[in-house]
Amino acid sequence: MSGGHPYVAIVLTGRNDDHGAEFRTRFFRTLEFNHRELTARGVDHEVVLVEWAPQSGRPLLVDLVVDAVPTLNPACFRGIVVDPRYQDAFSLNRRMSYLEYIAKNVGIRRASGQFVLSTNCDIVFGRAVLAALERRELDARVVYRASRHDLKMSLSEQPLTWELLENRQHLEREPAVLKPPLMGGGTGDFLLLDRESFHAVRGFNEVYRVTRVGLDQNFVVKALSSGLPVRDVGGPVYHLNHEGSFQLTRHKYEGREHEAPYGDIRWHSRAIVYENPPTWGLGDIDARPISPRASMLDFSWKAVPPLVDLTRVKVADPSIPDGSRYRPWFGN
Repeated sequence: MSGGHPYVAIVLTGRNDDHGAEFRTRFFRTLEFNHRELTARGVDHEVVLVEWAPQSGRPLLVDLVVDAVPTLNPACFRGIVVDPRYQDAFSLNRRMSYLEYIAKNVGIRRASGQFVLSTNCDIVFGRAVLAALERRELDARVVYRASRHDLKMSLSEQPLTWELLENRQHLEREPAVLKPPLMGGGTGDFLLLDRESFHAVRGFNEVYRVTRVGLDQNFVVKALSSGLPVRDVGGPVYHLNHEGSFQLTRHKYEGREHEAPYGDIRWHSRAIVYENPPTWGLGDIDARPISPRASMLDFSWKAVPPLVDLTRVKVADPSIPDGSRYRPWFGN
């Protein structure tokens, strides 16, 4: 490690609630694969798992990880548990049960890697991603993206191998092509940026808290408005497709998007620039150790933002073709 910090911190969020069916199985499979491949290439890394609003009566996911993945070096893993009361205090949409991107901000805020990779618990890193990390040639102040390849659900019982992952006949659908300027398509599954720049941007949008869909793309808009270019890392990541995924359920809410459990997808995520407060990611709450590998963020009303703060929102200027500059909408 350089200066005591790993080269990359991998930020994940989840809880022990079987989201999308067999969540733990998918998570442990991908974690074991990614950790093994990173270790084989000598990539110094840490995994930061944020367990947002855990359900009572169930073991904590952060306590299950090391036993479930015996090949995982415990020194590479940290768990952060967030008091369930933050879910209700932050949420502006009663249909949403998980504020995914605020949870990721909690991990990004506390990650120690030179670079921070915000991804998901069912994402497997492809060879190009691993090679980019192994070469240690990532540039600061650049947002790196990777195309997402969705694997068929029928493969869920098969061991993860390169032969399985790289066989295009195993894909659920043709992958989206990353196109500038936003390089959209499975954005929330892979956003890689140096830690200093992630902090300068102040993470994902915590101002608009009625949806989780589009907040990943909205982060790219924020990054572009901050002068950060967006690049393809050079190859894909693989998603273990599952029941309840956004791609498989979005058609059920056509014509009644406001009823979707993940929020209304029709908001202007490509045109709005947010400005999180300095306390983003529950930054003013000290973590309390609860085990050798996990800590707890206790509830405090001082960490809860206003319900509405329009001074922290700006809108894209349509007169500028490249969409990289923004003018105030309300306030400063």
